[in-house]
Amino acid sequence: MEKPEKINQNRNARNGFSKNLLVLGAVLLAGFIIRMLTYAPLTADGGITFTGYDDYYHMRRILYTVSSFPHSLNFDTYLNYPYGFEIGWPPFFDLLGAFLAIIIGGGQPDTHTVEFAVALLPVLLGVLTVIPVYVVAASVFDKKTGLLGALIFAVLPAHLYISRFGAADHHVAEVLLSTAAYALFILAIKLAGERNLTLSSLKNISSDKNLINPVGLAAASGIFFSLLIFTWVGAPVFISFIGLYALVQRTIDLKAGKESDYLFICSAITLFATLLFTIPLAAGEVRSGLEMSAIYLSWFQVVYVLIMLAGLFLLWGFSTYISKKEMDWKYYPGVLILVLVSGLLLVRIFSVEYYGFIVEGLRFFSGKGEYIGTISEAMPLFLTLQGKLTFSSVLGSFGLTFLTALAGLFLFSLELKGEKAKPEGVFFLLWTLFYTYLALSQRRFTYLFAVNVSILSAYILWVLLESLDFEREVKKLIKPENKKEKVPDSSLKKGKKASSKTKFKNRHATESKNTSAEPDYFKLVSGVALIGLIFVPSIWYGVSFAKDPASIDPEWKDALNWLEASTPATSYYLEPTETPEYGVLSWWDYGNWIVYIGKRPAVSNNFQTGVEDSANFFISNSEEEAKTIIDKLNVKYVITDTQMAKGKFGSIVELAGKEIEDYYNVSTVQEKTGFRTVATAKQAYMDTEIYKLYEIDGIGLGNLRLVHESTPNTTEDKNSSGNTVKVFEYVKGATLSGTTAPNATVIAKLEVSSNTGREFLYQNGDVADEKGSFEITVPYSTENAGNGVHATSAYSLTAGENSTIEGIQVTENDIQKGTIIEANIPQSEAENE
Repeated sequence: MEKPEKINQNRNARNGFSKNLLVLGAVLLAGFIIRMLTYAPLTADGGITFTGYDDYYHMRRILYTVSSFPHSLNFDTYLNYPYGFEIGWPPFFDLLGAFLAIIIGGGQPDTHTVEFAVALLPVLLGVLTVIPVYVVAASVFDKKTGLLGALIFAVLPAHLYISRFGAADHHVAEVLLSTAAYALFILAIKLAGERNLTLSSLKNISSDKNLINPVGLAAASGIFFSLLIFTWVGAPVFISFIGLYALVQRTIDLKAGKESDYLFICSAITLFATLLFTIPLAAGEVRSGLEMSAIYLSWFQVVYVLIMLAGLFLLWGFSTYISKKEMDWKYYPGVLILVLVSGLLLVRIFSVEYYGFIVEGLRFFSGKGEYIGTISEAMPLFLTLQGKLTFSSVLGSFGLTFLTALAGLFLFSLELKGEKAKPEGVFFLLWTLFYTYLALSQRRFTYLFAVNVSILSAYILWVLLESLDFEREVKKLIKPENKKEKVPDSSLKKGKKASSKTKFKNRHATESKNTSAEPDYFKLVSGVALIGLIFVPSIWYGVSFAKDPASIDPEWKDALNWLEASTPATSYYLEPTETPEYGVLSWWDYGNWIVYIGKRPAVSNNFQTGVEDSANFFISNSEEEAKTIIDKLNVKYVITDTQMAKGKFGSIVELAGKEIEDYYNVSTVQEKTGFRTVATAKQAYMDTEIYKLYEIDGIGLGNLRLVHESTPNTTEDKNSSGNTVKVFEYVKGATLSGTTAPNATVIAKLEVSSNTGREFLYQNGDVADEKGSFEITVPYSTENAGNGVHATSAYSLTAGENSTIEGIQVTENDIQKGTIIEANIPQSEAENE
């Protein structure tokens, strides 16, 4: 029969577990609710709008996967038109989205059901991530820190941004899988160390259940790593961290004279499980042959994990040798670093391709690369695209928790000195430093750093609250004590003389019990203020995300809905194995929108395909050069917007290999409020294709005509960004050909009304040769096209002030076939000029 003390302990343990479970459940519910705040604005028009750019291509892949489950779209002729593009995204996130849609839709989901399921998926994955965050914090610190860290994480903007309703991107899966893998590995090494897992003890593992748990946890960690490989091509870097940690931890153990069997066993099992589960996943997705590629799922990932596993055995063997020979522990890291550097040199000599993968991987994670410098989310955390210092990104991602996390990191680092350096603490510290580097290098990685920021903020907050005795003061406020108690001195009660130590303890206890029953409001207010500093900014930013969640503004939706409904449909949209009839040219930011909403092939998209041709087209100052690019790419429509002509123009110039100073005079002027940068356009900017199309509606161009512009903004639309989107059609154009006075300047004019009712005057011209011959190509017909863009007059030709002929009619058939229309201007009139 169990003793009463043990029964009480078990009861208290069960009560504590139930309480923690209840609180964690409340945290999960809070996380779900705040992530669903974007539901209303994103479904206001009856459909579902997604919050990002890549979300729309995930939707395209998921729609394909739903119709051909479990196969995913790996090559798409609607990208990088007309060449097509092989997608580097691993398929796991899209498979999850398709699977959820099939379940919700009862096996036959329609498009709206699929969109709803995909918009909901990040919410579910984001809420699930709260659980491994709790596990990490509770393992490294304690359960109170775990619960508080989970709550901070549930409302932290950096993670909320990628896990809210409508954020259909794989980043949320990266966080869930990497955090789960690390959490399980932390549990494994912690239990293995506590239970003294050794190589010799593995012989009895079948009969010792205490040893099964760390082994199983390490294997489960490997499974999550393999799923991470199946989700993101950057996964090998996160797996490499296991090897880095093993190196550091073994060095610490050697210095302290400790055995590290637990470390080797857990690391080896994790990497072996990763390898074991990655092989079948890779085999089902890789292309034929033994191709090695770091940007696609290939045998590279398998070989990489195998090398990591081999390196771990090398690491272990060398450490065992040093331990047996009782050599200085400093030899261990020194020799291994030498081996690593030598290995890189050998790779460079014998495999330039593999060395290139390593270098490009390092460049990517450090924010370097050909196109990365033009991507705002790839900028360093504290810098703008222009290289100026900014705090907006860190405040928008973390509120004030970035500062509290730094304080927590400092305090935690101090506590890890000497014997207090527990394996799980060392792992978490290295993990935090790694993620800090990623976030500082590229602000987009703040969603990964959110895990560590939440836990460290919870840790420092508990330290401060405990210093204020906040929990006790709250209890006083809720349940005020009416009586003061004195604890009698037990030694006096027994008639014995108490020792000085006993007297001190009893006096302290008596003073503690005699403390005023009234709560200390200074401590209460201080504690509430600390809690508010953590949560109020985060919740405020989270709510602001809900108010303006969409990345695509109404003007682009209007233009792309028109594109789908009013332009010739292209073939193979659902089975993109053949080249469609024509492509659409715009800047790469908008490519995924064009493909999914407009259902048309895009020359350039968010994979940075076709960017050079797009950039060269938009900065071209020659109509013939621009036409050469369009003809080469078989483009039928060109789309421009305000941002391309303004804010994005610098990126367009950079990717075309030019300097912004070639197009703008940039100067800094001092004003009362400080310095301001002023950019004044040069003639070179006004000669560019983007200027002619967006700013002056294609005046001076003979083969591109405005066919649609977005409806003017209204103050009623809160999502409006003040943008204007214009769609141009590339046509052969009719040629007005004739004669006039030699060397006379001839101008063709046409009054045009856009689909919004805005009127403008189209013009194009030519200079007659020495014989007086001229040819002017015009893109508009004079036939009335109803409510769309249409001419409101016939063409007129002017050669001088008094030489004008009017009433020239041009049919749509003339425009499409490139008909030559004779239009002679009497020389006598032209000569009077």
